[in-house]
Amino acid sequence: MAKAKKRADGRYCAQIYLGRDENGKRQYKSVYAKSPAELKEKETAVRLQLGRGLDVLAQRDSFAAWADDWLRLKERERITCRQMDNYRRAVKLWKEELQGYEIGQVRADDIERVLLTLADQGLSQRTVSLYRSAIRQILRRAVGRVIPANPAEQVELTAVGRKEEHRRALTAEEQQWIWDTPHRAQSTAVIMMLSGLRRGELAALTWADVDLEARTITVNKVMEYDSSGVPSLRHVTKTAAGMRTVDIPQRLADYMAELPRDNLLVIPSAHGGVMTDSAWKKLWGSYMRLLNEKYGTRTPADLERRRSGKPGPKRLDRTIPNITLHWLRHTFCTLLYLAGVDVVQACAQMGHADVSTTLRIYTHLDAIHKRKSVDKLDAYLSGQPGGKETPCKSDASQKTV
Repeated sequence: MAKAKKRADGRYCAQIYLGRDENGKRQYKSVYAKSPAELKEKETAVRLQLGRGLDVLAQRDSFAAWADDWLRLKERERITCRQMDNYRRAVKLWKEELQGYEIGQVRADDIERVLLTLADQGLSQRTVSLYRSAIRQILRRAVGRVIPANPAEQVELTAVGRKEEHRRALTAEEQQWIWDTPHRAQSTAVIMMLSGLRRGELAALTWADVDLEARTITVNKVMEYDSSGVPSLRHVTKTAAGMRTVDIPQRLADYMAELPRDNLLVIPSAHGGVMTDSAWKKLWGSYMRLLNEKYGTRTPADLERRRSGKPGPKRLDRTIPNITLHWLRHTFCTLLYLAGVDVVQACAQMGHADVSTTLRIYTHLDAIHKRKSVDKLDAYLSGQPGGKETPCKSDASQKTV
């Protein structure tokens, strides 16, 4: 046991010998405590960490340095521009919140406090989960090297943050709205609804990737958008599974055969170039306003504005669901399910990296449509138009004794 000394400030201090560094210089770890008993406990803890092979001196490295190193490693991975922007924001936040912390000082309650604050600020569950995942990954690199366990794994918060709107498929009525409402965005909606392409995949799609005779769309590149909404082309998709050939239905092939081919891109911008993030928002916002005007229910405020001749900047109150581009992709997966396509094939069509993603959607749809199975049983048991059950042959042939 190291020799304890009492300092002028009343604390007890001991130095634990760690060996020599690469230059032959002796290295020590200083331990401080308010009492000899506490000092003994801390010395024992340090020696246990040394026995596990932990670098106790590196525990004094700043959290910020470890966060920056993790970010540099992420930049070498095949990650989309938007995801990297998300990681950069997460690292910036954690460096600000844990400013001055050493890597060995971060505790679970520190992380919990920050996540709860983010939730109180109105951030969505998805955003809070992103920040939680980032710090979990940062600290995971230090486990077994400088810290014995990951404090982020001890955080027990679940579903923290503003609940986001549930992603769903379009109803049959909403799908018909798309078909019955011509607009420059209609081609985007129809293609995504019947092929399941992601927005970035559709933005990069060229006519050379489309074979209407074979009824296939080849996905071999993606348009990525940075935090400013500027697009950049990558000849690789989000995951390896994203590189795929999608079999499209005849209805989509017939629809695409009528589209103009005066541009290399299937979905160009209004000026003939690549769709930017702002171009997507303007295009889809315009389409949603048209759908709302055509199929929405007019509110008293709408009627008053019309009578006064002053519709205002919002034009008409939104009374239809806020259909998103991802809803269209989800619709394609739902159509595959309803058509009886097995989950493995649906996974390949959707470009999911893991079949478990598709399986979750299929399981959710099973819960929604399970009533149909019971209806089939009712139909089987109902032998007459009136709905009476047909008695079993053995029972009908029995005589009353």
